[in-house]
Amino acid sequence: MNKFISLFIVITSTIVFSGCNSTKLPSNKVYSIETSKECCNEKFDGTDKILKILEPVSSKHLNTTNIYYSDNKYKLQTYKLSKWSDYPSKMILDTLILKLDENSIYKNITTVNIYDIPDHILQSQLFEFKQVIEENQSFVKLRIKFYLISNSDKKKIISKTFDYKTKCISVDAYGAVEAKNKTIEKMIADVSDWLSKKEKASL
Repeated sequence: MNKFISLFIVITSTIVFSGCNSTKLPSNKVYSIETSKECCNEKFDGTDKILKILEPVSSKHLNTTNIYYSDNKYKLQTYKLSKWSDYPSKMILDTLILKLDENSIYKNITTVNIYDIPDHILQSQLFEFKQVIEENQSFVKLRIKFYLISNSDKKKIISKTFDYKTKCISVDAYGAVEAKNKTIEKMIADVSDWLSKKEKASL
């Protein structure tokens, strides 16, 4: 009798654990910031200046891979199964370098990891980069200020704040990421135009 009970327990346990192992658990989703080929495709050849771009300064909660949303004025929450592939400030830096190098406003684009004496330094401060949920719809808000600094005397040449609000296609992490990509693309196009106009005026 005891052997029968033991055999029954073993068979039952095997079936239960087999069922658990076959259960498909939700997978983590990892997102990145990417721009289209059409973004910032205006070419401007006319300056021999070198520009160093620094990573945007941001608050502590933006120095993570968390994707934030807010459904309350005073509260920030994160999507548990959705993450950025890198810090937002780092992804913004990489995209800026790529696009500003493509449109040839400057002779060369450098970063802190590349040794080259720049004429100008582009600094920025990221104030807001989140999804806001209001009455079954959501928006992405981006607020960032750029400073163009003269490397020779470390004085500000010009500065400008860029502020955006983009509607999301869905009230979830994917909707937030899609809207943030569109917003970053718009921001880079505007920064590119702002810098090119400044350089054209100085010729």
